[in-house]
Amino acid sequence: MDVHQQELKARTASLFLTGEYSDLTITCGDRDFMVHRTFICPASKDLAARCDRTFKEGPHSVIHLKEDNPNAVECMLQYMYIGDYYDIDDNKLEALAASSDGSTPVSSRIPTPETDQPNIIGCVKSSNNASDALDQTAKAPMSVNVSALTKNVFVYQVAHKYDIPLLKSLAQTKFQLRAADEWNPEDIISILPKVYAATSESDRGLRQIMLDVCLRSTEHLMCHKGFRSMLKGHASMCFDILDAVQMRSEEREDDDAALKAKQAKLKRVIEWTKTQERVFKDIIVAYSNCSSCARPLDLSVSNGATTDWHGPLIVKCRHCRFKYAEE
Repeated sequence: MDVHQQELKARTASLFLTGEYSDLTITCGDRDFMVHRTFICPASKDLAARCDRTFKEGPHSVIHLKEDNPNAVECMLQYMYIGDYYDIDDNKLEALAASSDGSTPVSSRIPTPETDQPNIIGCVKSSNNASDALDQTAKAPMSVNVSALTKNVFVYQVAHKYDIPLLKSLAQTKFQLRAADEWNPEDIISILPKVYAATSESDRGLRQIMLDVCLRSTEHLMCHKGFRSMLKGHASMCFDILDAVQMRSEEREDDDAALKAKQAKLKRVIEWTKTQERVFKDIIVAYSNCSSCARPLDLSVSNGATTDWHGPLIVKCRHCRFKYAEE
């Protein structure tokens, strides 16, 4: 992002945080967001329709989002202003906005959601040797950030509700990136019900990610009392996990069958090569010139089958095509 784009992004972030020139208030829980229709309405047809209805009541409209998660609504609004959102450390938005008032050089490094990744070095015990710290980091995988995962689940939900497909895709991507970290059973028990409560049966985005997480930890989960108790109250979740386990088992069987087929083919290739070497050696020892055309011996070899190294080995003279061997 060049300096001009960064400046524009910083100004829009400042408008969101200050509410300056606001012509619309969105209330959610105990939060009031002073926002601007020019950012909100083009992003969501649903919210635009609500603005049109409330505009008749006065120049400054108010929209009440009573059923939504306030943190998720804030992230949705962040996205409408800067095209992204922070799933951790809200102070970074203030840092971005501050760069537009002259107090922070725009050319300096401004935190962005893309670079807002957990500091894995900070999870490692201090060491006087930098290389030792890096070694410890490699051996100590990060635990998942349950708070960030939860926020992404709710953002995914409001994005679906207010028909903002790009935000929904972004929330799924952020969730998937965070889900790549190390899970323990308690984290899965915390997040999995939230994902199923926030999504429909036909919406497999976040659900499939969590099923993959469960498959990575199947051995630990199946003997975990808390996980087993959770499944008792969630029939669809239970069926999905069983289907995923069965599908994984079938995939492994297919992989095993494919591996055996490759091994068998390799064995045939090796046997064919050994036969070729033996036949060539016998012919070269017996002949210096072709016994048919009397030219210097120049042999070609081919496989008698069309595919997959089946069939006999055929050795002929390249000049007259006289067949010397077929084994």
